[in-house]
Amino acid sequence: MSQIYTIMFAISVLLLIILMFKFYGKVSSFYVLLFFAVAVENLGYMQLASAVDIRSALYANQVVYVGGCVIPFFQVMCIADLCKARVSNLVQCAYLTLAATLFTCASSVGITNWYYESVELIRENGFSYLAKVNGPAHNLHTFYLASAVIYGLYIIIKSFQNRKNVSYRTSTVLILVMTNVIALYVIQKALNLHIELLPFAYVANELILLFLLRRVSLYDVTAISIDSMVKSMDYGFVVFDSRGRFLGSDEAAKFWFEELYSLPIDRLVPTNDSELFRQIHMWIDGSETRNSVYITNINKLIIEAKHTIIKASKSNAIHCIYLRDETKHQQYDKLIKKYNDELTKDVEAKTDQLKQVQEDIIISMASIVENRDNNTGGHIKRTSDIVKIFVKELRRKAVCIELTSSMAEYITKAAPLHDFGKIAIPDDILNKKGKFEPWEYDIMKEHSAKGAVIVERILQNSQDAEFKKVAVNVAHYHHEKWDGKGYPEGLSKTDIPFEARVMALADVFDALVSKRVYKEKFSYDKAFAIIEESCGTHFDPKLCKEFLAIRDKLERLYDSYPADEEAE
Repeated sequence: MSQIYTIMFAISVLLLIILMFKFYGKVSSFYVLLFFAVAVENLGYMQLASAVDIRSALYANQVVYVGGCVIPFFQVMCIADLCKARVSNLVQCAYLTLAATLFTCASSVGITNWYYESVELIRENGFSYLAKVNGPAHNLHTFYLASAVIYGLYIIIKSFQNRKNVSYRTSTVLILVMTNVIALYVIQKALNLHIELLPFAYVANELILLFLLRRVSLYDVTAISIDSMVKSMDYGFVVFDSRGRFLGSDEAAKFWFEELYSLPIDRLVPTNDSELFRQIHMWIDGSETRNSVYITNINKLIIEAKHTIIKASKSNAIHCIYLRDETKHQQYDKLIKKYNDELTKDVEAKTDQLKQVQEDIIISMASIVENRDNNTGGHIKRTSDIVKIFVKELRRKAVCIELTSSMAEYITKAAPLHDFGKIAIPDDILNKKGKFEPWEYDIMKEHSAKGAVIVERILQNSQDAEFKKVAVNVAHYHHEKWDGKGYPEGLSKTDIPFEARVMALADVFDALVSKRVYKEKFSYDKAFAIIEESCGTHFDPKLCKEFLAIRDKLERLYDSYPADEEAE
């Protein structure tokens, strides 16, 4: 019998390894905590099954409660994440307090009779278990489990009613996750079984969660960033899988094709008179080999539809249709054919427009991140202004051979993206009112590496490879230090890309003269004194000297900001 718990422990450890290998850095930390807690609980049950005396049995029982006391809470948080629901800080604190109280009571076994009025170690055929008479505090465990199940079901049902956050298929699976725990717990108590059933329920739930995470990861997107790009570039999109199930679309696509409004998530795309739906089925069955076609909607607008497979697995593939209103462009093509002499002017105007759109997208995406960070209002605008002034002065004085005119333009355009990795930092850390704890600071420092990955992904199709390289370097290395004591790579001196060394000066200066939740803003004298002291340690001494030389320009810049745009 004891081998069963050994097997469950081994499976839970294996599932934890799979989670870390497949989804580390892609999912909420609550999944890792949940899988780790299940492994700890199963370790306790394995130790309890082989205990030879009451002392070792009680110790094993405490190990069980180390994991078991937090599993319901972590499970609720994972359910909320899958349902895209928010659990209030008050509810989280309540559950953590309840878990701590439960563990305290369970740890008092053998000292008081609060949790168990009596406990005895029974060994039968090499299998050990505790014969317990529950005390009054044990009711807290039942209440804890039941409340977690009820609250989890509430989250699932509410999200299902919205029909925007989770499909009916996912809702059904999540309901199974929440109900099987309480069901097996009731069965165990009703039948007075000596074998514990909760480990089986929790391991089963881990398998279900891994399945759901894999499904979600197939079409995971950075929704806010994509929405910004869609609005800026008049794009829309429709997503479906290779079985023909509708996975979602944005408002632009619904505006052009009203039939999308009445199509529920996870429903098969119908084969009706809609030209869009007919085209989708042609891509599914392979009869359409072109990746780009033009579709005319009921309002006679000419919509370009581009098909791509963004994620794929052996059994399924996720297809995305990118839509764009090409009506005006088609009219332009006709005019170009008629008036060849206007071709050059039209192309130049379009190029300038696309450049402006690219810059607007960069500012929009950077603003998305800054809007999440309540502690650094206006930081993006101010640091961008500093970089623009600084590189212009460096170019004028011909200080750095690597600073060509195109490099100066790239650094100025990339500056707003330097903190883009903060989009991947949890809200409770990003917006903390006060100084970080060491572990919180470690998470916060991840924004530079994560920012580089996100910027690389966003610009992966950019034709300007040099700009992409500069933007990635600015995001990745702007916290590196000249003496090698920065992060994330610990680079030193000229191993740090030039553009990142420039960005570091602008970033730190604005932080010094800005008001933050953990400090008042410093005077110009104190800020420049700190910059000067850091020459050769934090900053490139050559660039630092030139930065100090433009003090007057920077002070005039900051004095020019209106009251509602001052560094706060």
